[in-house]
Amino acid sequence: MVAENRDKKGKGIFIITIILVLMFVLGFWLVGYQGVMQVVKWVLIFAIILAIIGGVFYFVWFFFFKKQKFDVTYVNKLKLLDACHKGNNGLLKDLYLSGDKGHSRFRWGKITGYCRISVLMKTFIYDLDDNGEPTDVVKKVKNDMTGRNEDAFSLTREEQDVFSVSHKGFPLNLFEEEDVVRVGIDQHDDLLGNVILFSISLIPISEYWYINDDLLDVRKIDFAILKEAERSILFEQQRDFKEIVDKASGLDSGHQKRIEEKSMYEIPVQK
Repeated sequence: MVAENRDKKGKGIFIITIILVLMFVLGFWLVGYQGVMQVVKWVLIFAIILAIIGGVFYFVWFFFFKKQKFDVTYVNKLKLLDACHKGNNGLLKDLYLSGDKGHSRFRWGKITGYCRISVLMKTFIYDLDDNGEPTDVVKKVKNDMTGRNEDAFSLTREEQDVFSVSHKGFPLNLFEEEDVVRVGIDQHDDLLGNVILFSISLIPISEYWYINDDLLDVRKIDFAILKEAERSILFEQQRDFKEIVDKASGLDSGHQKRIEEKSMYEIPVQK
């Protein structure tokens, strides 16, 4: 399917190129070189005007009409990017993957920032068999508040190294959204110069990239991302609640001024 789509795209580009060449030859034969150049000039001017008008309309739509959703995981990614950029000491260069016996080391991107964080890991506790070995059955414990039996688990903390990585050079990197790579502190070599991850590939999960060995480690990835999102949602709710309280108590001067201006235009009604 991919090869078929690539062939169709190549044929389409070839046909468009042939049509443009024929139009140029026909125009040169009918109106001469100067006439063709004049037409090309007006086409370029028209295209630039359309681009400017389209850019203005897109700017107005994006900032005034488009509904901006609150993607909590994406917001957390932007915060990690900011932390990486501000914590960049300039000593890190490129990010490499070590590969394995059948795959050589290769460059994954340029490191633009670095920081270290701590994440919570949720580990389930399993029942033991007669020999004291863990089984596949998760141990149940009674919740004193709800009175129900729930899965037993323990919470541990693990440190992670976070890299912000760019794949394009200047000036294309100005329009690129960098990737965020999260790995354990023992999953790479020294943090100096080129950094090598002990992995054959990186896998995108949610807004982040992890080494392939961590793909199914839900206790490290899923639980950590969900806890980070839960905390951000709580802080966002507190911010919204403060705004509501300020408006209700009159502490929001801007809201109070809008109410006063609105009351000036209201026509009193006699009863």
